[in-house]
Amino acid sequence: MGQITLNIKDETLASLRKDFEAFVRVSLKLDPQFATPSFEDFLRAKLLDNMVPLTENAVQRMLQGGQYAWAKRTLDKEFPDVVAILMKQANEFGFGFASRSEWTPEELAKQSREWAAAIVKEAEGAPSLVDPLAAQIKSAAQDIQALEEVMQTPAWRLAESLRQRVYEAKVACETSVGSAAREKLGELRGLLRLGISHGSFQKQEAQQIMEYLRLLKPEIFVEEPYDVFTRLAAWLRNFFMPPPRPQQPQQRQSR
Repeated sequence: MGQITLNIKDETLASLRKDFEAFVRVSLKLDPQFATPSFEDFLRAKLLDNMVPLTENAVQRMLQGGQYAWAKRTLDKEFPDVVAILMKQANEFGFGFASRSEWTPEELAKQSREWAAAIVKEAEGAPSLVDPLAAQIKSAAQDIQALEEVMQTPAWRLAESLRQRVYEAKVACETSVGSAAREKLGELRGLLRLGISHGSFQKQEAQQIMEYLRLLKPEIFVEEPYDVFTRLAAWLRNFFMPPPRPQQPQQRQSR
């Protein structure tokens, strides 16, 4: 290796030493574990106009210990576990991670792996991270309907309201007679159709409710004849049975 001998003025040497001390001070302030170079290495880097040799040792030490080593281990080995922690703690702080209700376990696993592969590819990670990350995604995902129930979303509140209305209409069909029972049956049919559209009921469940009522009260499924006698009976029923008056709040008696 060749050598170069420099003869410089004391003022220039003092200025270089000030630059070196400033470089060391700033470096240690940014990273207390920074491996400071020698003054000779500093001069050589200044001469070559290249500061990389000054930081190689420091970078190696940072990658072997401290917060940089944790970050490197996380990206290389523990990234799926970090994702699992994020998804697990999401519910505790009001967030959610949901999957489609209609997916089978096989479809959920397939979609999880495709998403994991896309994440690893975008992050330029190792292909070995795909399978553990996909497993974490699959285990952390919740059914969207279960998540809506936990968060009580507007869709969930609507579904619950429909279920309550269907239950009330079903009880009314069981306890009413004649035209009133048929009216409640029509209301029940409309509510069930609406409930199926919004996911409150499955079609099979709605059919079971109607079959139960058909066995319990088959007469309400027969259309009531609408002739002059029927209209007269309805008029007499409304005449002798006026609608109930709304109850007025009772006034407190003053002592």
